[in-house]
Amino acid sequence: MRIELSDIVIRDFEKKDAEALYRIVREKEIVRFMKDWSKHAKLPKDYYDYIDWLQSKKESTDVLENKRYAVVKKETDELIGMVGMGLEDTLGEVEVAYFMSEACQRKGYTRQAVESLTDWCFHVSGLPYLIATIDCANLPSCRLAEKCGFELFEKRTPMGHVQPNMESDSYYYYRLYRKRV
Repeated sequence: MRIELSDIVIRDFEKKDAEALYRIVREKEIVRFMKDWSKHAKLPKDYYDYIDWLQSKKESTDVLENKRYAVVKKETDELIGMVGMGLEDTLGEVEVAYFMSEACQRKGYTRQAVESLTDWCFHVSGLPYLIATIDCANLPSCRLAEKCGFELFEKRTPMGHVQPNMESDSYYYYRLYRKRV
């Protein structure tokens, strides 16, 4: 995938992104809510197999597959974040995920990336809606989801299983519905 926007590009991850990815996923607010991105990678090269796997899926438009895309600055091709989607196992629905380097937050990049990815998902699929599940403690992410058109559906507290990236015991469940034409 490649989507060019005014300041950023959404593209497939490449091995050259491993060093920046390693740094970004260790930033305080990223690791706080997305621990799984840094948990098993002790070195930047530990992302190579994951990037190879993503590369093997790059021609697919199946939004049920868990795919992640690099968000890079258009002029420098510098990795600044990630957007992705895929089937959320416990819910059986397609979830959108994202993070942005702390240095690039509050500049509109994440919003552009999420809106472009969701438009693409609706374009290549017949899904009536996409979801976002956000830890109740992650208020900036909740505000971003709402700016992107996601509607708060309900607050959920998992019973009998632990959400691996959650800081609080509950999460907000959002939906973004396909626009009717």
